[in-house]
Amino acid sequence: MAEADASQMNNMKDAGISTLHIYAMLANQAGGYENVNYTLRNMYNEIARRRRHVLGDARAALRYLKNQKAEDTSLYYEHIVDAKGVLRALFWCDGRSQLDYEVFGDVLAFDATYKKNKYLCPVVVFFGVNHHNQTVVFGSALVTDESKEVYVWLLQQLLAAMKGKAPVSVITNGAPSMRFAIETVFPNAHHRLCAWHLIRNATSNVGNPKFTSMLKKCMLGDYEISVFEQKWFGMVEEFGVAEKNWIIDMYKKRHIWVTAHIRGKFFAGFRTTSRCEGLHSITAKYVKSQYNLVDFIKHFKRCLTYLRYKEVEADYVSISGLPVLKTALEPLERSASNFYTRELFFIFRPMLVRAARMKVVQDVSFDSFVLYTISKYGSLNSSWEVSVDNERTKFNCSCLRMDSFRIPCEHIVCVLVFLNILERQSLLC
Repeated sequence: MAEADASQMNNMKDAGISTLHIYAMLANQAGGYENVNYTLRNMYNEIARRRRHVLGDARAALRYLKNQKAEDTSLYYEHIVDAKGVLRALFWCDGRSQLDYEVFGDVLAFDATYKKNKYLCPVVVFFGVNHHNQTVVFGSALVTDESKEVYVWLLQQLLAAMKGKAPVSVITNGAPSMRFAIETVFPNAHHRLCAWHLIRNATSNVGNPKFTSMLKKCMLGDYEISVFEQKWFGMVEEFGVAEKNWIIDMYKKRHIWVTAHIRGKFFAGFRTTSRCEGLHSITAKYVKSQYNLVDFIKHFKRCLTYLRYKEVEADYVSISGLPVLKTALEPLERSASNFYTRELFFIFRPMLVRAARMKVVQDVSFDSFVLYTISKYGSLNSSWEVSVDNERTKFNCSCLRMDSFRIPCEHIVCVLVFLNILERQSLLC
């Protein structure tokens, strides 16, 4: 192959195009396969020759990251080896990921995906959610095993890369090694088990769709703890599963998966690591199972570039034009549309709609705050309490959703309407 053709082929390979498709494109440029001076086998030989120049895959990956650090001085990477000097774990995150973590790192989720490289090493992705409710990647790792020791090391590297900032909340699929690492490295973080994994486990352990449906309601329902207990034991008795080990174990761990126990802890709307499942599907478009470590890191970087471009697109959508106002509470809706990003506004707007069914039935003044009792139209047996300080700058609701989502609930919106507050940007934070 001529050097120009080899260079063009290598550039296309770096963009994720298969060798077969590259050959077809080069043949098309030449006016037909008969005009190409080399065969497909010659291309494969050139690729093999290029790889043979690499001293060793692990060392090449470390050398690549070292070269990248010359361009991005904030890039952080570390690795550990076993007793034989074989790479056991490699962690890295670039400067942009560190900036994202500084802003959005209060909630952290991580999960492992498999068969994304030629060694079949698990790939661990640390991620969160940004101001557009999009997945944002904080760091990545390649590991040869998922032991407690390795996960502890990974979280320690994440903590070091992020200058000691620990997350407020963490979501995982419930693997014992992950849970141990969180308790060791982030002892003050709220740990939540992924609802999606729990529902899938219920299907495999009990195998009754009706039970799975009831479990989902128990898990995600916005109940008081006493109501959850009543529903849980009623469900267990109805399906006769009280003696199942999985049921017994799940009840023991209820404080890390039941919404009734988690209410008031900030998770930014996270209930599952299913975002990671979506991230895996996007990653699969950029990385292939035959990639070595260097190729994997290069193409995973392309995946991050795509995700960051989607954030730029969402930024543009949020600042260009205004959404059509649909509720009767037009001043509050307009204020929210100007303050929130477009996606968060669409999450908040249903609160305005639901607030129409709420009313203030009582208000009691104290020295530093006023306590409002809220009832739902047609259901006077249900009530919530909203406290408002005398400066009207701090609102708290007994439903605790403001603490969990950082978005005002319908009960707080009801009080805003009662007080004739037309806009409240400080509250919308």
